[in-house]
Amino acid sequence: MLFAILLLVMTLSSCNGGWSVAGVGISPEDSLYTDFIVITDQDSSVHWYERMTIDGGILVGENYCYRHNNWEDVRKKKSE
Repeated sequence: MLFAILLLVMTLSSCNGGWSVAGVGISPEDSLYTDFIVITDQDSSVHWYERMTIDGGILVGENYCYRHNNWEDVRKKKSE
């Protein structure tokens, strides 16, 4: 009975089995593009940060590292 109701609702709503957000269908042509800056630390570990500034850089301080899935404190090393 539940299956029949679900089938009826999908048929009446013209559901095509695709994804939708807030009632708007998403097609394969739609995409989400995020521009990352990749930084290699002095210990050779690689970090991926989202560009946050107008110049295309990152913020000094807390930035989310998408490679490690956590917030990291980023500081610029002073040149000697």
